[in-house]
Amino acid sequence: MLPLNMSNVDTDQIMPKQFLKRVERSGYGKYLFYDWKKDPEFPLNNKIYQGSKVLVAGDNFGTGSSREHAPWGLQDWGFDAIISSKFADIFRLNSINIGLVPIETDQKNVEALFTKIEADPSTNVQISIENKTVQCEEIAFSFDLDDFSQKRILEGLDKIDISLGYTDQIDNFSKSRKKWMPKLT
Repeated sequence: MLPLNMSNVDTDQIMPKQFLKRVERSGYGKYLFYDWKKDPEFPLNNKIYQGSKVLVAGDNFGTGSSREHAPWGLQDWGFDAIISSKFADIFRLNSINIGLVPIETDQKNVEALFTKIEADPSTNVQISIENKTVQCEEIAFSFDLDDFSQKRILEGLDKIDISLGYTDQIDNFSKSRKKWMPKLT
């Protein structure tokens, strides 16, 4: 786990605007927290956290503009999940859309995780999407994730995959349209 004990981290800091010129989802990890990484003490620069799959963040993570590039960068860096006491709604949805799991819990659990990581930076955490639980030694809690988002994450479904699941209904609708209406292709 990588600790980012900061509140109100906005998407402009997660992925600065100068790196938003591309539309593909890969290659953004190197720009993650670009300005903050200039500080040698910034957690992403600490070798002990290299390879961390879970980011533990302060309150109100992902606030600001609705840039999809912020979750893209987090995922490209290697994170599979983020734990915070609050996420901006659009950031949460953008994360779920790509399979990056935003886990919201109360501040007491987040503080306990920060304390655990500080005491032992190699501490591991087990996250069960199936059971919607987090376990880190004696720290254990459940989290909310609607059934549809849970299914999407577990099955690795993006919006196109979901749409393709409705091809029969789409075809039937298209065939039932009146001849004088515009064709659907």
